[in-house]
Amino acid sequence: QQLRSVLGCFLFSGDDVYKKIKVLSGGEKSRVALAKTLISEANFMLLDEPTNHLDILSENILLQALQQYEGTMVMVSHNRYFISNLANKIWYFDNLKIKEYPGTYEEYMYWKDNIKEKDIAPVSAVTKKKIKTRPAFQKKDNSLKNELRKIELQIETLELKKEKLEIEMAKPEVYSNHERLSEINQEYSIIDADLTELNESWDGLISQIDSDAS
Repeated sequence: QQLRSVLGCFLFSGDDVYKKIKVLSGGEKSRVALAKTLISEANFMLLDEPTNHLDILSENILLQALQQYEGTMVMVSHNRYFISNLANKIWYFDNLKIKEYPGTYEEYMYWKDNIKEKDIAPVSAVTKKKIKTRPAFQKKDNSLKNELRKIELQIETLELKKEKLEIEMAKPEVYSNHERLSEINQEYSIIDADLTELNESWDGLISQIDSDAS
């Protein structure tokens, strides 16, 4: 009964619980793996993009389960909504080093946007001289950073749309209307695919900027 309850939480019901793993889709296999992890009684979990291949309902189920998890978890995710509701410590890259911010994602973003950026030291004379001797690199670097900012704005816009859809899908009147829910879920899937593509482009630009800087 306990196992059936867990499977039910991950959208496996009726005869679905008797299916062989080999016949499951990628998303279904992910849900099974997550369900197995949550009942393993492990006190430490490493989660690499745990919401990939999950629909909004499965994502919220996983989120609720992890919020009750009493152990320690380290996760890598592009899903800001997911991180915002779980993380209480942020690791971030700064000058090719991993640094730690002891707080939530919202607190980290506020600190990054309003405090950290203001603490940047003035450019030294030596640094200015180096920049002047590398105009081609500076122009290319600025071009890449401008492109990066454009992608970040696109990501933020889509994340807001995604969050609004999540709120809409959670409403009882929408959740009980299968036709409306299907329409929203289709729109959500398109946004999710666009976000995946933009995040991959973002990663590529970051790698290129870091490579050029070194």
